[in-house]
Amino acid sequence: MATFTIELSSKPEKGQNKHLLMLKITVKRKRSRIGLMYSVTPNQFNPKAKGSKYIRSSHPEHKRINAYLEDKIFRAKDEAAKLEKEGKAITSQIIRTKILQPKTYDLLVFGETIKSELLKQGNAGNYKKYRTIINSLKDFVQKPELYFDEIDSDFLSRYQIFLKDGENKQTTIHGYVGRIRSLFNKAIQRGILEPGSTPFINYKIKQGKVSKDRLTEEEIIKIEELELAVNSLLWHVKNAFLFAYYNAGIRISDILLMTWSNVQDGRLVYKMYKTEKVHSLILKEKPLAILENYRDKENVYIFPFLSDRYDYSDPMFLHDQIVAKTALVNKYLKEIAAKAKITKNVTTHTARHSFADIAWKKRTN
Repeated sequence: MATFTIELSSKPEKGQNKHLLMLKITVKRKRSRIGLMYSVTPNQFNPKAKGSKYIRSSHPEHKRINAYLEDKIFRAKDEAAKLEKEGKAITSQIIRTKILQPKTYDLLVFGETIKSELLKQGNAGNYKKYRTIINSLKDFVQKPELYFDEIDSDFLSRYQIFLKDGENKQTTIHGYVGRIRSLFNKAIQRGILEPGSTPFINYKIKQGKVSKDRLTEEEIIKIEELELAVNSLLWHVKNAFLFAYYNAGIRISDILLMTWSNVQDGRLVYKMYKTEKVHSLILKEKPLAILENYRDKENVYIFPFLSDRYDYSDPMFLHDQIVAKTALVNKYLKEIAAKAKITKNVTTHTARHSFADIAWKKRTN
């Protein structure tokens, strides 16, 4: 007789005190396990639960997760009953294989789970990316569910045509299809799909050309020598751009978030917004000269694009502010380029690419 229970994975998820929920199948003392969609802390889990009330009421989504677990146990029992009715052999591995048929897993539901996890982690950027791909797929399939086994090379080709007809650029299309691949990989990592059950083994995604204009040293000097009204928005944008360039092409998100606490003993020490890695740079003469323009300002942020009058603790609000301020900086960079008689498309990324290009040329000459 087969029994079905829920347990936590033995190892916590990387960097968290959460364990993946597992469906344990036991037949004649032989066990198989299936990774499920949710993770909880040990304190939120009740291993001796009656019925399917495995998640304690202290978890804000306990009702939804318990309903999900109840459904998984019901489906597992149903598969075991079908095997028995058909007179077939019943082992924990056979039941597991039956349950893991891709048709039982909805990519849109799984995507919603990943999206919710990202929001709780404060990863607003990736949360919005997955929200976009889920909404796009719903528009494409025009139905409430999309099972993993429905997605093959033909589906992906038709989806790319759909995106192209919607006047999306190839780089955007590449990103959308790449996130579908990411959902397959995450489902495989969690034991929801079997390894190899992905259409991306032989399916290639066309990258598309990404514009990466680079400035020469002469063009950087043109921007340096450009005379602008002190404390004007153009002046601040010019300073932020050059500060990024002088410091190995710091990302605009990190420039916007830079505070005086990041200036330590002649170094710039900061945690990258995108990767959360700590970075440390020696501040040289030119960036130090830029900092002198801001030392007596009252704002906690070095460059006056964000204001300490606002609370940025909400990751979604912070992300939206960074996106808005980046767009503003890019708008004025175009004006700065025109004033400096530079015909290239100068954006916040240009400082990063220009520094890398100029540094490489100096090393190879």
